[in-house]
Order: sequence, then structure tokens, then C-alpha cells
Amino acid sequence: MKSSQMREKICAAAEKAAARLDYEVVEVEILRKEPARIIITVYHADGVDIDDCAEISRDVDEQIENEDLFPGAYTLEVQSPGLDRPIRSRDDYRRNLGKKVEVRLYKKLENKKDFVGILADYGEDTVDIREEDGRIVTLDSKSISLMRQVIEF
Repeated sequence: MKSSQMREKICAAAEKAAARLDYEVVEVEILRKEPARIIITVYHADGVDIDDCAEISRDVDEQIENEDLFPGAYTLEVQSPGLDRPIRSRDDYRRNLGKKVEVRLYKKLENKKDFVGILADYGEDTVDIREEDGRIVTLDSKSISLMRQVIEF
């Protein structure tokens, strides 16, 4: 089986197992370096539960084994995205809408590269950040070097 086919089938198995528990798959990484690892990152609006991770892991592992999707030994990990995970995709924007974020740009806009505010909206190619003074700054998504949620304690 081609590597791309294997990846598609593992992603499909992960999405099916996650959906059963009302989770979303954020990312599937396949690291072939010995020992091989398959890392599945899942999201749930109410947080990620360790027992649910274990159940998703069992379901995916069973499907990998039954369909012989991965050649050789591997370790399977199911994890939450983590609080400091970069916000990259439209799905990430959706999950973080209304939350406080910090944004770093590749080049300065209005004499600064760093913005902090509420992720107010996003479009096809833009992201709107509401700064503390209420002003909305529209950023070209291609100009964003890094965006992540601000964690306040």
C-alpha cells in the first residue's frame, strides 16, 4: 500500500473513532523514524478527556491491525491540541473565535509586528483581531507568522 493511501486510511479511522465520541481530529502525524509513531490530535469544545483518548486509541489501533494499515511496529498516541498549539487553519480559527489570541506578523503593519486581542472574525484570506481599545485590525492570513491563544491565569 502506498504511503498516501495508508495515511488516508489511518486519518479516516481516526476521524470515525473521534466522531463517535463527538471529537474532531485536528491533526494526524505519522513519524516513521524508529520506533515509528502515529500521533492523533483531537479536540472537543469541553476539553479532552483521557478516557476518551484511550477509547479513540483502542478503536484506531484495532482498525490499523485488522486492515494491516501500518507495516511493522508502531506506537499510537492520542492527545489534546494543548493550550499553546499554534492556530493555523480555518478550523483552528473557528475553534478559537471569541478567544484572546496573540499574533506575530512576518512584516510590520501600522509600525508593529505583534498584536493581542480577541479573534473577532475570519474570512477566506483575512483574520480580524479586536484590540483592547475596541479597534478591529484586519490581517492578511498569509502575513501571519504565528498565532496562538493567550492563556490567562
